[in-house]
Amino acid sequence: MKSFGNFRFLLYSLLFIVGVDFMALGVGLEELESNINENRRDIILDNGLSVVLLRIEGAQSASILLGVKAGSLYEDKVGLANLTSESLLFKNRKYGFMEIPRSIEAVGGVIDTSCDFDYSTISVKVLSSDIFDALSKLKDIVVNFYVDDEVLNIIKPNIISLLKSKEDDPWELGKRAFWKVLYDGHPYGRDVQGDESIASLTKDDVMRFFNDFYKPDNSFLIIVGGFDLDKVEDFIRKEFSKWGGRSKKVLLPEVRELRPDNKTIVKKGLKQATIRVGHLSTNIKDRNIYALKVLNFIIAGGGFGSRLMDKIREKEGLAYGVFGNFFVDRLMKGYFFVGTQTENRNVDKVISIITNELMDVVQNGVSEKELEDAKNFAKGSLPLSMESFSSLSSYLLTEKLYDLEKNYFIKSIKEISVIKVEDLKRVAREYINPDKLSYVVVKGE
Repeated sequence: MKSFGNFRFLLYSLLFIVGVDFMALGVGLEELESNINENRRDIILDNGLSVVLLRIEGAQSASILLGVKAGSLYEDKVGLANLTSESLLFKNRKYGFMEIPRSIEAVGGVIDTSCDFDYSTISVKVLSSDIFDALSKLKDIVVNFYVDDEVLNIIKPNIISLLKSKEDDPWELGKRAFWKVLYDGHPYGRDVQGDESIASLTKDDVMRFFNDFYKPDNSFLIIVGGFDLDKVEDFIRKEFSKWGGRSKKVLLPEVRELRPDNKTIVKKGLKQATIRVGHLSTNIKDRNIYALKVLNFIIAGGGFGSRLMDKIREKEGLAYGVFGNFFVDRLMKGYFFVGTQTENRNVDKVISIITNELMDVVQNGVSEKELEDAKNFAKGSLPLSMESFSSLSSYLLTEKLYDLEKNYFIKSIKEISVIKVEDLKRVAREYINPDKLSYVVVKGE
C-alpha cells in the first residue's frame, strides 16, 4: 500500500490547511483525495458497526470517536438522551467508579461524552502507543454498561443546576426561546439537556434508552491518527464483535412549518438586548448547502467582511458584533438566523436593518467582489476547521451519520470554487423568506 512520506504529507497538509489554490500549484484535489483514500479504510463488521480508519503517517497520537444515533431526536422523555450519555463513563459491569476515565487520564489521554439533537458521542484522545487499551475500554463501555442510583444522584443535580444557570444568561435564553418559536412541539425545539423534569427519570429509563439505541448497527467508529491499519482493523474485528443486538427502529417526528412569531423576554437589569431573527431552512443533504455557506458569509457570517457587520456596527455603531448561520447540519430541517446584541432602545432599528438587508439580498443578489471574498474565506476556513485529528474525526462521523458523499469535506472546496453570482441569487430567493422571519428579543425593562 502506498503511503504518505513525511515530507509529502506535510506538504499536502500545509496546502490544505491554509486554503491554497491546489490547481494553481499543480497539486490537484483529486491527487490529494487519492492519497487520503490510500490511507483510509472503511469497514462494516458483521454486527453492523461501521468503521472508518484514517492513518496519518508519522503521527504519535490518535483520535477515537464513537457516534451513535441516540440524540434527543430519539428520546420519548425530555432529557433522557443526554442523561444516558452523561452516565456512560462512571462505571460498568467490568470497571468500578470512574476507573475508565482515570486510567485514560493516567497516560495523558482524554475521554468525554456528548449529546446533540441527532446523535451522541464518546470521544477518546490518546498516544498511539495506548490506542489498543483505549479501544478495549471503549468496547467495555458499550458492552458492559449499566447505571444505578448512585450515578444518577450525581448527574441529575448537576444538569438541573446547569439548566438554572442558563436562566441568567441572555444568550442562552434567546437561543432556547428561538428554538421553541421555530420548532415548538419537536425535539429540536428544546434544550438537549432537558428541563427540571429529568429529576423524575430513573435508572430503568436510562437502561431502556441505552438498550434501544446503543447498538452496533446504529453506531459509527472513527479513528484518525498514527497507527497500523491492519493491526487496528484486526483488533476492532476481534473486540467489537462482542457488541451485539439490533437497535430499535422508531418513527422520527417531522418538523412542522409554524407561523412566524415574535417573542420578547424581559429580564431586570439588562442594559443590552439580545436579538435573534430567522426561520426554518433545509438539512445537510441539500445540494445547495455550499452555496448557502458562501451566501451566509456575505450576509452575516464573515465577521468584518459581512454586510450586516458593516451596516450595524461600522456605519450605525449599534452593536459590537453581528453573526449568522445556516444551521443545517441536521437530519431534519435546520434553520437560518442572524443574531446580535444592542442597547434596549435600538432593538427596533436593528431588526429593521436586518430585515431590509435580507430583502435586498433576495431581490438584488450579491456582487462579484462579495462572491470572490466569500469564496476566499470559505476555502480558507473549511480546511482550517479540519486541522486537528479530532476535527477530521468529526467530519468523517458527519459523513457516515448523514450518508454523505465520501470525503465530502475535501470536495466541498471544489464545489465552492465553481459557485457563481447567479447561484447565490437563486439560493437567496429559495432559502431566505423575509415574510417568514420570526424574532426573539431578550432585553431589560
